[in-house]
Amino acid sequence: MSLTVSSAVTHALPALADGPTIDLTEVQSDLEAVARDVVAARRRGLRLLDAVDDPAFPSLRTFHLGIRDALFLEIPSELDPWIQAVTDGPAAVEGAAVDHLQRMLVGAAQGRGTSDVSELAELQQALAELLVFEALRLQLLVIALGSEEYETVGGEEADLDAIAWAEVEALLHRPELDDPEVRPLHLLRATASVSLARDAAERAEALRLAGPDLRDEVRMRARLRAALRELRLAESVLLENALASLLGGERRELTDLQAERPLALDGLSRQAMDQRVSRGRRALTRAKQGWPQRRRPALFDLLRRPNAASL
Repeated sequence: MSLTVSSAVTHALPALADGPTIDLTEVQSDLEAVARDVVAARRRGLRLLDAVDDPAFPSLRTFHLGIRDALFLEIPSELDPWIQAVTDGPAAVEGAAVDHLQRMLVGAAQGRGTSDVSELAELQQALAELLVFEALRLQLLVIALGSEEYETVGGEEADLDAIAWAEVEALLHRPELDDPEVRPLHLLRATASVSLARDAAERAEALRLAGPDLRDEVRMRARLRAALRELRLAESVLLENALASLLGGERRELTDLQAERPLALDGLSRQAMDQRVSRGRRALTRAKQGWPQRRRPALFDLLRRPNAASL
């Protein structure tokens, strides 16, 4: 089975990467498995926002976590031409091909132009809606995590997911997005950014009225999360899990964590993961120069620069 949406996305990758070979068949197959999870969740009456965090839908959950982890993965030297395109600004990346892809995704997510009620059409619409949601989520992650400000007032990544999904629910089927003069993903991003600013202001006011102990705890967590984002992806994921009690989360078994975060942990033995946690804990008690930091920039590092393009 071949989905038009997954085919369009995978065939856009070489144009953006302009370098390393990408197994398009494997990527397309993975996207189709994700689409099946989205449809299965819908049939159970679950919102996409809830399904992406539900272990009952492993392909969807792994994809959702992987999209986030991809932001912090060091970009290999083969992608230097693409890095240059990102750092040169919007015009270099957001050409006609990308604009067409964005419009196609929004149109497919709306179910525009088809009365087909087949399983294939359902899968295609589900995948497109997911990709629109993830595009908004990525934008919010870059904005909110580019500094400690949002987390300093108590905002978390799950809150960004909720904001992105609220925009999709509210605006995806609005007729304004059909206007040929409107770039639909840009409009969705703009409204999501406004919602993020409003949410941050409300959190800041609530925190101002809270007790000093809560304010100190929230700020401590924000500083710790910011420090972890500076590390190589594997160390960041492993130490975030090891320090889960300090961050208000639950610690996962390493084998389960590895299964959920293959982009970060695939190929590491249990012993190697334990060693990285031990070394990482010690490193964080020393000067920043001794931390296991990224040796090359990640996509997150590039997109938070003032002149970077919005992907």
